Amino acid sequence: TTLMLLASCCFSQTYASTSVKVQNNSGVEASSGEEEESNMKCAGATQQETQTCDTEDDDNYEEESDFDNEDVDYEEEEEEEEDDSNDEYDEESDYEDEDEEDYEEYICEDEDEVECQSMLLNDNECEEADTVERCKASCGFCAAEEASEAYGVKQQISSWEMMEEWNELQLYMSRIEAGEIDDEIIRDDECRNHQDLCIKWAVDGECGIPAERNHMIAMCSPVCQTCHLESPCTQFIGAEDNRTPALQPGDLNKLFKRIATASDSFDRLQLEGIIKTDEINTEDGEWVEWMKQYQPNVLGVDPWVVTLDNFVTAEEAKHLIGVGFELGYETSTFHSNGVSKNAGVPYRTSKGVFYQWHGDNAAEQIMERIERVVGIPPIYAEDMQLLKYEEGEYYKYHHDYHAGHLQSPIGPRILTFFLYLNDVEEGGETKFEDLDNLTVTPKTGRVVIWPSVLDDDPLEIEDWTFHEAMPVIKGQKFGSNLWYHQYDYQTPHRLRCTEILI
Repeated sequence: TTLMLLASCCFSQTYASTSVKVQNNSGVEASSGEEEESNMKCAGATQQETQTCDTEDDDNYEEESDFDNEDVDYEEEEEEEEDDSNDEYDEESDYEDEDEEDYEEYICEDEDEVECQSMLLNDNECEEADTVERCKASCGFCAAEEASEAYGVKQQISSWEMMEEWNELQLYMSRIEAGEIDDEIIRDDECRNHQDLCIKWAVDGECGIPAERNHMIAMCSPVCQTCHLESPCTQFIGAEDNRTPALQPGDLNKLFKRIATASDSFDRLQLEGIIKTDEINTEDGEWVEWMKQYQPNVLGVDPWVVTLDNFVTAEEAKHLIGVGFELGYETSTFHSNGVSKNAGVPYRTSKGVFYQWHGDNAAEQIMERIERVVGIPPIYAEDMQLLKYEEGEYYKYHHDYHAGHLQSPIGPRILTFFLYLNDVEEGGETKFEDLDNLTVTPKTGRVVIWPSVLDDDPLEIEDWTFHEAMPVIKGQKFGSNLWYHQYDYQTPHRLRCTEILI
Protein backbone atom coordinates (compact mmCIF):
# COMPACT_ATOMS: atom_id res chain seq x y z
CA THR A 1 0.00 0.00 0.00
CA THR A 2 1.18 3.46 -0.84
CA LEU A 3 2.04 5.77 1.99
CA MET A 4 -0.18 8.81 2.05
CA LEU A 5 1.21 12.04 3.45
CA LEU A 6 -1.65 13.73 5.15
CA ALA A 7 -1.78 17.32 6.28
CA SER A 8 -2.15 17.61 10.00
CA CYS A 9 -5.67 18.04 11.19
CA CYS A 10 -6.42 21.31 12.77
CA PHE A 11 -7.82 21.94 16.19
CA SER A 12 -11.21 23.59 16.30
CA GLN A 13 -13.58 24.52 19.05
CA THR A 14 -17.34 24.26 18.89
CA TYR A 15 -19.60 26.84 20.43
CA ALA A 16 -23.23 26.72 21.42
CA SER A 17 -25.61 26.96 18.49
CA THR A 18 -26.54 30.51 19.28
CA SER A 19 -27.80 32.45 16.27
CA VAL A 20 -26.28 35.91 16.02
CA LYS A 21 -27.94 38.82 14.28
CA VAL A 22 -26.58 42.26 13.50
CA GLN A 23 -28.73 45.12 14.70
CA ASN A 24 -28.65 48.60 13.18
CA ASN A 25 -26.27 50.77 15.22
CA SER A 26 -26.57 48.55 18.25
CA GLY A 27 -23.97 45.84 18.11
CA VAL A 28 -24.85 42.16 18.29
CA GLU A 29 -27.85 40.58 19.86
CA ALA A 30 -27.88 36.84 20.51
CA SER A 31 -31.18 34.97 20.37
CA SER A 32 -32.34 32.82 23.25
CA GLY A 33 -30.28 29.73 23.94
CA GLU A 34 -27.15 28.84 25.81
CA GLU A 35 -24.15 31.01 24.97
CA GLU A 36 -20.50 30.25 25.41
CA GLU A 37 -17.72 32.74 25.53
CA SER A 38 -16.16 33.17 22.07
CA ASN A 39 -12.85 34.42 20.76
CA MET A 40 -14.95 36.37 18.31
CA LYS A 41 -16.55 39.76 18.82
CA CYS A 42 -19.41 40.05 16.39
CA ALA A 43 -19.32 43.74 15.66
CA GLY A 44 -22.56 45.32 14.49
CA ALA A 45 -22.73 46.90 11.10
CA THR A 46 -25.14 49.58 10.13
CA GLN A 47 -27.06 48.60 7.07
CA GLN A 48 -30.61 49.42 6.12
CA GLU A 49 -31.59 45.80 6.12
CA THR A 50 -30.91 43.46 9.00
CA GLN A 51 -28.64 40.68 7.83
CA THR A 52 -27.31 37.59 9.43
CA CYS A 53 -23.66 38.01 10.33
CA ASP A 54 -22.50 36.89 6.92
CA THR A 55 -19.47 35.10 5.68
CA GLU A 56 -18.64 32.96 2.65
CA ASP A 57 -16.85 29.67 2.44
CA ASP A 58 -13.62 29.46 0.57
CA ASP A 59 -12.63 26.29 -1.09
CA ASN A 60 -16.30 25.99 -1.72
CA TYR A 61 -18.08 26.19 -4.90
CA GLU A 62 -20.92 28.65 -4.46
CA GLU A 63 -24.14 28.78 -6.30
CA GLU A 64 -27.07 30.98 -6.30
CA SER A 65 -29.80 33.01 -7.86
CA ASP A 66 -31.94 32.11 -10.79
CA PHE A 67 -31.57 34.26 -13.83
CA ASP A 68 -34.98 33.42 -15.24
CA ASN A 69 -36.03 37.07 -15.10
CA GLU A 70 -32.83 38.31 -16.74
CA ASP A 71 -32.46 39.15 -20.41
CA VAL A 72 -29.41 36.92 -20.58
CA ASP A 73 -30.19 33.22 -20.82
CA TYR A 74 -27.33 31.02 -19.77
CA GLU A 75 -27.56 27.48 -21.12
CA GLU A 76 -25.39 25.05 -19.24
CA GLU A 77 -22.98 23.21 -21.53
CA GLU A 78 -22.60 19.45 -21.41
CA GLU A 79 -20.00 18.29 -18.91
CA GLU A 80 -18.60 16.02 -21.61
CA GLU A 81 -17.51 19.05 -23.67
CA GLU A 82 -14.02 18.65 -25.05
CA ASP A 83 -11.32 19.90 -22.71
CA ASP A 84 -9.34 21.56 -25.49
CA SER A 85 -12.22 23.93 -26.20
CA ASN A 86 -11.62 25.47 -22.79
CA ASP A 87 -7.87 25.94 -23.15
CA GLU A 88 -8.27 29.69 -23.57
CA TYR A 89 -9.65 30.09 -20.08
CA ASP A 90 -9.38 26.98 -17.98
CA GLU A 91 -6.37 26.54 -15.78
CA GLU A 92 -6.76 24.01 -13.04
CA SER A 93 -5.08 24.66 -9.73
CA ASP A 94 -1.92 22.62 -9.29
CA TYR A 95 -3.32 21.62 -5.95
CA GLU A 96 -6.30 19.52 -6.94
CA ASP A 97 -8.42 18.88 -3.93
CA GLU A 98 -8.22 15.29 -2.74
CA ASP A 99 -10.39 13.24 -0.42
CA GLU A 100 -8.79 12.85 2.96
CA GLU A 101 -7.70 9.36 3.97
CA ASP A 102 -6.64 8.03 7.31
CA TYR A 103 -2.90 8.05 7.74
CA GLU A 104 -1.51 4.53 7.83
CA GLU A 105 2.13 3.96 8.75
CA TYR A 106 4.04 2.30 5.92
CA ILE A 107 6.18 -0.72 6.86
CA CYS A 108 8.10 -2.75 4.30
CA GLU A 109 8.10 -6.39 5.38
CA ASP A 110 6.80 -9.88 4.56
CA GLU A 111 3.43 -10.82 5.95
CA ASP A 112 4.82 -14.32 6.61
CA GLU A 113 8.57 -14.57 6.18
CA VAL A 114 8.73 -18.39 6.27
CA GLU A 115 5.94 -18.81 3.75
CA CYS A 116 7.38 -16.13 1.44
CA GLN A 117 10.85 -17.66 1.38
CA SER A 118 9.45 -21.09 0.62
CA MET A 119 7.35 -19.71 -2.22
CA LEU A 120 10.12 -17.94 -4.03
CA LEU A 121 11.79 -21.01 -5.52
CA ASN A 122 10.10 -19.80 -8.71
CA ASP A 123 11.51 -16.35 -9.60
CA ASN A 124 8.39 -15.45 -11.56
CA GLU A 125 6.34 -15.46 -8.37
CA CYS A 126 7.53 -11.92 -7.55
CA GLU A 127 5.92 -10.58 -10.70
CA GLU A 128 2.48 -11.43 -9.33
CA ALA A 129 0.72 -8.55 -7.58
CA ASP A 130 -0.62 -10.63 -4.72
CA THR A 131 2.87 -12.02 -4.03
CA VAL A 132 4.36 -8.54 -3.97
CA GLU A 133 1.71 -7.48 -1.48
CA ARG A 134 2.52 -10.38 0.85
CA CYS A 135 6.28 -10.81 0.29
CA LYS A 136 7.86 -7.40 -0.25
CA ALA A 137 11.02 -8.21 1.69
CA SER A 138 11.65 -11.61 0.16
CA CYS A 139 11.06 -10.23 -3.35
CA GLY A 140 13.72 -7.58 -2.79
CA PHE A 141 11.43 -4.56 -2.67
CA CYS A 142 12.52 -3.49 0.82
CA ALA A 143 16.21 -3.68 -0.12
CA ALA A 144 15.51 -1.62 -3.23
CA GLU A 145 13.73 1.04 -1.17
CA GLU A 146 16.68 1.28 1.20
CA ALA A 147 19.13 1.52 -1.71
CA SER A 148 17.08 4.29 -3.34
CA GLU A 149 18.22 6.71 -0.62
CA ALA A 150 21.55 6.90 -2.47
CA TYR A 151 19.74 8.99 -5.08
CA GLY A 152 17.71 11.27 -2.86
CA VAL A 153 14.51 10.70 -0.90
CA LYS A 154 13.80 7.05 -0.12
CA GLN A 155 11.30 5.70 -2.66
CA GLN A 156 8.22 3.56 -2.21
CA ILE A 157 8.39 0.49 -4.47
CA SER A 158 5.28 -1.66 -4.31
CA SER A 159 4.86 -3.32 -7.72
CA TRP A 160 6.95 -5.20 -10.23
CA GLU A 161 6.56 -2.29 -12.68
CA MET A 162 8.06 0.01 -10.06
CA MET A 163 10.91 -2.46 -9.51
CA GLU A 164 11.67 -2.38 -13.23
CA GLU A 165 11.65 1.43 -13.11
CA TRP A 166 14.10 1.23 -10.21
CA ASN A 167 16.42 -0.99 -12.26
CA GLU A 168 16.32 1.53 -15.12
CA LEU A 169 17.15 4.32 -12.66
CA GLN A 170 20.22 2.43 -11.45
CA LEU A 171 21.48 1.90 -15.00
CA TYR A 172 21.05 5.61 -15.75
CA MET A 173 22.84 6.69 -12.59
CA SER A 174 25.67 4.21 -13.28
CA ARG A 175 26.25 5.96 -16.61
CA ILE A 176 26.49 9.29 -14.79
CA GLU A 177 28.88 7.86 -12.20
CA ALA A 178 31.02 6.37 -14.99
CA GLY A 179 31.30 9.79 -16.60
CA GLU A 180 29.48 8.80 -19.77
CA ILE A 181 27.17 11.83 -19.68
CA ASP A 182 28.97 13.88 -17.04
CA ASP A 183 29.38 16.92 -19.28
CA GLU A 184 25.62 17.24 -19.59
CA ILE A 185 24.84 17.23 -15.87
CA ILE A 186 23.65 20.62 -14.61
CA ARG A 187 24.72 20.16 -10.99
CA ASP A 188 25.20 16.97 -9.05
CA ASP A 189 22.97 18.19 -6.23
CA GLU A 190 20.06 18.57 -8.67
CA CYS A 191 20.30 14.96 -9.83
CA ARG A 192 18.27 13.65 -6.91
CA ASN A 193 14.75 12.41 -6.27
CA HIS A 194 13.13 15.00 -4.01
CA GLN A 195 9.84 13.16 -3.33
CA ASP A 196 9.14 9.61 -2.22
CA LEU A 197 6.63 8.87 -4.99
CA CYS A 198 8.92 9.64 -7.95
CA ILE A 199 9.09 6.02 -9.08
CA LYS A 200 5.31 5.62 -8.79
CA TRP A 201 4.76 8.79 -10.85
CA ALA A 202 7.21 7.53 -13.46
CA VAL A 203 5.28 4.25 -13.74
CA ASP A 204 2.12 6.32 -14.17
CA GLY A 205 3.78 8.01 -17.16
CA GLU A 206 4.21 11.45 -15.63
CA CYS A 207 7.81 11.86 -16.84
CA GLY A 208 6.41 12.19 -20.35
CA ILE A 209 3.30 14.28 -19.67
CA PRO A 210 3.94 17.88 -20.87
CA ALA A 211 1.85 19.36 -18.06
CA GLU A 212 3.97 17.55 -15.45
CA ARG A 213 7.37 17.65 -17.13
CA ASN A 214 8.79 20.77 -15.44
CA HIS A 215 7.80 19.45 -12.04
CA MET A 216 9.17 15.97 -12.71
CA ILE A 217 12.48 17.22 -14.13
CA ALA A 218 13.05 19.29 -11.01
CA MET A 219 11.80 16.81 -8.42
CA CYS A 220 12.48 13.38 -9.97
CA SER A 221 15.44 13.76 -12.34
CA PRO A 222 17.07 10.34 -11.67
CA VAL A 223 13.90 8.33 -12.24
CA CYS A 224 12.94 10.42 -15.29
CA GLN A 225 16.55 10.22 -16.56
CA THR A 226 16.58 13.99 -17.03
CA CYS A 227 19.55 15.06 -14.91
CA HIS A 228 21.02 16.54 -18.10
CA LEU A 229 17.98 18.78 -18.65
CA GLU A 230 17.19 22.18 -17.17
CA SER A 231 13.84 22.81 -15.47
CA PRO A 232 12.42 26.20 -14.51
CA CYS A 233 11.27 24.59 -11.26
CA THR A 234 14.83 24.15 -10.00
CA GLN A 235 14.99 27.89 -9.26
CA PHE A 236 12.54 27.34 -6.38
CA ILE A 237 14.35 24.47 -4.67
CA GLY A 238 16.19 25.75 -1.61
CA ALA A 239 15.05 29.30 -2.31
CA GLU A 240 12.76 29.72 0.68
CA ASP A 241 14.84 32.59 2.08
CA ASN A 242 14.69 34.56 -1.18
CA ARG A 243 10.92 34.89 -1.36
CA THR A 244 9.04 38.11 -0.61
CA PRO A 245 6.14 37.48 1.81
CA ALA A 246 2.74 39.04 1.28
CA LEU A 247 2.37 39.57 5.04
CA GLN A 248 4.77 40.34 7.84
CA PRO A 249 3.67 39.61 11.44
CA GLY A 250 1.12 42.27 12.35
CA ASP A 251 0.12 43.12 8.78
CA LEU A 252 -3.12 41.13 8.85
CA ASN A 253 -4.60 43.24 11.66
CA LYS A 254 -3.45 46.40 9.90
CA LEU A 255 -5.22 45.30 6.72
CA PHE A 256 -8.55 44.70 8.46
CA LYS A 257 -8.31 47.75 10.73
CA ARG A 258 -7.78 49.92 7.66
CA ILE A 259 -10.98 48.52 6.14
CA ALA A 260 -12.78 49.08 9.45
CA THR A 261 -11.93 52.80 9.42
CA ALA A 262 -14.39 53.14 6.51
CA SER A 263 -17.18 51.26 8.33
CA ASP A 264 -20.04 52.58 10.45
CA SER A 265 -18.51 50.63 13.34
CA PHE A 266 -15.33 52.71 13.35
CA ASP A 267 -16.24 54.98 16.28
CA ARG A 268 -17.37 52.06 18.41
CA LEU A 269 -14.23 50.08 17.59
CA GLN A 270 -12.19 53.06 18.75
CA LEU A 271 -14.14 53.32 22.00
CA GLU A 272 -13.62 49.62 22.63
CA GLY A 273 -9.88 50.03 22.06
CA ILE A 274 -9.84 47.69 19.08
CA ILE A 275 -8.54 50.46 16.83
CA LYS A 276 -6.15 52.90 18.51
CA THR A 277 -5.59 56.48 17.43
CA ASP A 278 -1.95 55.88 16.52
CA GLU A 279 -3.05 53.09 14.16
CA ILE A 280 -5.04 55.47 11.97
CA ASN A 281 -3.26 56.70 8.85
CA THR A 282 -4.21 60.34 8.42
CA GLU A 283 -3.18 60.15 4.77
CA ASP A 284 -5.82 57.51 4.06
CA GLY A 285 -8.68 59.99 3.67
CA GLU A 286 -9.15 59.52 -0.06
CA TRP A 287 -8.98 55.74 0.25
CA VAL A 288 -11.49 55.74 3.15
CA GLU A 289 -13.96 57.79 1.13
CA TRP A 290 -13.55 55.39 -1.79
CA MET A 291 -14.15 52.41 0.50
CA LYS A 292 -17.31 53.86 2.04
CA GLN A 293 -19.23 53.29 -1.20
CA TYR A 294 -18.95 49.55 -0.49
CA GLN A 295 -20.42 49.85 3.01
CA PRO A 296 -17.82 47.84 4.97
CA ASN A 297 -19.54 45.76 7.63
CA VAL A 298 -17.33 44.46 10.45
CA LEU A 299 -18.90 41.20 11.62
CA GLY A 300 -16.02 40.05 13.78
CA VAL A 301 -12.62 41.21 14.99
CA ASP A 302 -11.02 38.15 16.61
CA PRO A 303 -10.69 36.80 14.00
CA TRP A 304 -11.72 39.45 11.53
CA VAL A 305 -14.71 38.83 9.27
CA VAL A 306 -15.77 41.71 7.03
CA THR A 307 -18.30 42.13 4.22
CA LEU A 308 -18.52 44.74 1.45
CA ASP A 309 -21.66 45.41 -0.57
CA ASN A 310 -22.03 46.35 -4.25
CA PHE A 311 -18.37 45.58 -4.78
CA VAL A 312 -19.12 43.74 -8.01
CA THR A 313 -21.62 45.25 -10.45
CA ALA A 314 -24.56 43.24 -11.79
CA GLU A 315 -22.97 43.28 -15.25
CA GLU A 316 -19.65 41.99 -13.92
CA ALA A 317 -21.43 39.26 -11.98
CA LYS A 318 -23.35 38.12 -15.08
CA HIS A 319 -20.10 38.11 -17.03
CA LEU A 320 -18.32 35.83 -14.55
CA ILE A 321 -21.32 33.48 -14.38
CA GLY A 322 -21.30 33.30 -18.17
CA VAL A 323 -17.58 32.51 -18.21
CA GLY A 324 -18.21 29.67 -15.77
CA PHE A 325 -20.82 28.14 -18.08
CA GLU A 326 -18.56 28.63 -21.08
CA LEU A 327 -15.66 26.84 -19.37
CA GLY A 328 -17.93 24.18 -17.93
CA TYR A 329 -18.50 23.82 -14.18
CA GLU A 330 -17.11 20.53 -12.96
CA THR A 331 -17.89 18.55 -9.82
CA SER A 332 -15.53 19.72 -7.10
CA THR A 333 -13.67 17.55 -4.62
CA PHE A 334 -12.63 18.05 -1.03
CA HIS A 335 -9.36 18.84 0.68
CA SER A 336 -8.99 20.58 4.02
CA ASN A 337 -7.15 20.50 7.30
CA GLY A 338 -10.52 19.75 8.85
CA VAL A 339 -11.76 16.25 9.61
CA SER A 340 -15.06 15.05 8.23
CA LYS A 341 -17.77 14.96 10.85
CA ASN A 342 -20.00 12.78 8.70
CA ALA A 343 -17.98 9.89 7.33
CA GLY A 344 -19.60 8.40 4.25
CA VAL A 345 -21.58 11.55 3.49
CA PRO A 346 -20.42 13.59 0.45
CA TYR A 347 -18.48 16.52 1.82
CA ARG A 348 -18.88 18.76 -1.17
CA THR A 349 -21.49 18.64 -3.89
CA SER A 350 -20.98 21.98 -5.64
CA LYS A 351 -19.36 22.54 -9.03
CA GLY A 352 -16.66 24.95 -10.10
CA VAL A 353 -13.89 25.84 -12.51
CA PHE A 354 -10.65 27.82 -12.24
CA TYR A 355 -10.40 30.90 -14.44
CA GLN A 356 -7.24 32.75 -15.44
CA TRP A 357 -8.51 36.30 -15.51
CA HIS A 358 -5.58 37.87 -17.38
CA GLY A 359 -6.79 39.57 -20.54
CA ASP A 360 -10.42 39.71 -19.39
CA ASN A 361 -11.19 43.41 -18.97
CA ALA A 362 -14.10 42.92 -16.54
CA ALA A 363 -12.17 40.48 -14.35
CA GLU A 364 -9.06 42.65 -14.38
CA GLN A 365 -11.08 45.63 -13.14
CA ILE A 366 -12.40 43.51 -10.27
CA MET A 367 -8.85 42.39 -9.45
CA GLU A 368 -7.65 46.01 -9.43
CA ARG A 369 -10.36 46.91 -6.90
CA ILE A 370 -9.51 43.90 -4.75
CA GLU A 371 -5.83 44.88 -4.73
CA ARG A 372 -6.80 48.40 -3.64
CA VAL A 373 -8.78 46.93 -0.73
CA VAL A 374 -6.27 44.38 0.58
CA GLY A 375 -3.03 45.99 -0.60
CA ILE A 376 -1.63 42.68 -1.88
CA PRO A 377 -0.61 42.36 -5.57
CA PRO A 378 -2.55 39.83 -7.70
CA ILE A 379 0.63 37.80 -8.22
CA TYR A 380 0.03 36.36 -4.73
CA ALA A 381 -3.49 35.18 -5.64
CA GLU A 382 -4.65 31.94 -7.21
CA ASP A 383 -6.75 32.00 -10.36
CA MET A 384 -10.41 32.80 -9.72
CA GLN A 385 -12.48 29.80 -8.75
CA LEU A 386 -15.95 30.23 -10.28
CA LEU A 387 -18.60 28.30 -8.36
CA LYS A 388 -22.13 27.04 -8.90
CA TYR A 389 -24.54 25.43 -6.44
CA GLU A 390 -27.86 23.91 -7.44
CA GLU A 391 -30.70 23.22 -5.01
CA GLY A 392 -29.57 20.89 -2.25
CA GLU A 393 -25.85 21.37 -2.95
CA TYR A 394 -23.42 22.43 -0.23
CA TYR A 395 -19.85 22.34 1.07
CA LYS A 396 -19.51 21.11 4.63
CA TYR A 397 -17.33 22.40 7.48
CA HIS A 398 -13.76 22.92 6.22
CA HIS A 399 -10.79 25.28 6.17
CA ASP A 400 -8.97 26.98 3.26
CA TYR A 401 -5.54 26.50 4.83
CA HIS A 402 -3.57 23.50 3.51
CA ALA A 403 -0.58 22.48 5.59
CA GLY A 404 1.00 20.89 2.52
CA HIS A 405 1.54 24.35 1.04
CA LEU A 406 4.14 25.11 3.72
CA GLN A 407 6.76 23.13 1.79
CA SER A 408 5.75 24.62 -1.54
CA PRO A 409 7.15 27.80 -3.15
CA ILE A 410 3.74 29.46 -2.78
CA GLY A 411 3.35 29.12 0.99
CA PRO A 412 -0.01 28.74 2.75
CA ARG A 413 -3.26 30.47 1.90
CA ILE A 414 -3.45 33.57 4.07
CA LEU A 415 -6.68 35.28 3.05
CA THR A 416 -10.00 34.48 1.38
CA PHE A 417 -11.85 37.08 -0.69
CA PHE A 418 -15.21 35.59 -1.66
CA LEU A 419 -17.57 37.20 -4.18
CA TYR A 420 -21.31 36.50 -4.31
CA LEU A 421 -22.55 36.78 -7.89
CA ASN A 422 -26.32 36.53 -7.41
CA ASP A 423 -29.18 36.64 -4.93
CA VAL A 424 -30.16 33.19 -3.70
CA GLU A 425 -33.87 32.70 -3.22
CA GLU A 426 -33.31 30.66 -0.07
CA GLY A 427 -30.29 29.11 1.62
CA GLY A 428 -26.69 29.12 0.43
CA GLU A 429 -25.33 31.12 3.35
CA THR A 430 -21.70 30.94 4.46
CA LYS A 431 -21.57 29.83 8.09
CA PHE A 432 -18.74 29.97 10.63
CA GLU A 433 -19.83 27.39 13.16
CA ASP A 434 -17.04 28.12 15.63
CA LEU A 435 -17.87 31.83 15.67
CA ASP A 436 -21.28 31.42 17.29
CA ASN A 437 -22.71 30.28 13.93
CA LEU A 438 -21.91 33.57 12.29
CA THR A 439 -23.47 33.49 8.81
CA VAL A 440 -23.33 35.61 5.68
CA THR A 441 -26.31 35.83 3.35
CA PRO A 442 -25.60 35.74 -0.41
CA LYS A 443 -26.36 38.96 -2.26
CA THR A 444 -25.33 40.07 -5.74
CA GLY A 445 -22.11 42.08 -5.54
CA ARG A 446 -21.42 41.30 -1.89
CA VAL A 447 -18.00 40.04 -0.81
CA VAL A 448 -16.80 38.55 2.46
CA ILE A 449 -13.18 38.60 3.58
CA TRP A 450 -11.52 36.55 6.33
CA PRO A 451 -8.03 35.32 7.27
CA SER A 452 -6.75 31.75 7.15
CA VAL A 453 -3.63 32.45 9.22
CA LEU A 454 -2.66 34.18 12.46
CA ASP A 455 -1.75 37.86 12.58
CA ASP A 456 1.44 37.26 14.57
CA ASP A 457 2.51 34.26 12.46
CA PRO A 458 1.23 34.24 8.84
CA LEU A 459 2.41 30.65 8.39
CA GLU A 460 0.18 29.25 11.16
CA ILE A 461 -3.48 28.35 10.70
CA GLU A 462 -6.22 30.51 12.19
CA ASP A 463 -8.23 27.81 13.95
CA TRP A 464 -11.41 29.88 14.23
CA THR A 465 -12.16 30.35 10.51
CA PHE A 466 -13.43 26.89 9.64
CA HIS A 467 -16.63 27.47 7.68
CA GLU A 468 -19.21 25.83 5.45
CA ALA A 469 -21.48 26.66 2.52
CA MET A 470 -25.01 25.91 3.62
CA PRO A 471 -27.28 23.97 1.24
CA VAL A 472 -29.20 25.96 -1.34
CA ILE A 473 -32.85 25.45 -0.52
CA LYS A 474 -34.38 27.28 -3.46
CA GLY A 475 -32.82 28.64 -6.64
CA GLN A 476 -29.13 28.64 -7.54
CA LYS A 477 -26.01 30.16 -6.05
CA PHE A 478 -23.06 31.55 -8.02
CA GLY A 479 -19.85 32.86 -6.52
CA SER A 480 -16.12 33.18 -6.88
CA ASN A 481 -13.25 32.38 -4.54
CA LEU A 482 -10.00 34.28 -4.58
CA TRP A 483 -7.31 32.86 -2.30
CA TYR A 484 -4.14 34.77 -1.46
CA HIS A 485 -0.90 32.96 -0.59
CA GLN A 486 2.00 34.10 1.57
CA TYR A 487 4.33 34.03 -1.43
CA ASP A 488 4.14 34.58 -5.19
CA TYR A 489 1.61 32.08 -6.53
CA GLN A 490 1.31 33.03 -10.18
CA THR A 491 4.96 32.52 -11.20
CA PRO A 492 5.33 28.93 -9.88
CA HIS A 493 1.81 28.15 -11.09
CA ARG A 494 2.44 29.25 -14.67
CA LEU A 495 5.62 27.13 -14.68
CA ARG A 496 3.69 24.21 -13.16
CA CYS A 497 6.05 24.21 -10.20
CA THR A 498 3.71 24.71 -7.23
CA GLU A 499 4.02 21.07 -6.12
CA ILE A 500 7.80 20.94 -5.75
CA LEU A 501 9.39 20.85 -2.30
CA ILE A 502 11.61 23.81 -1.50
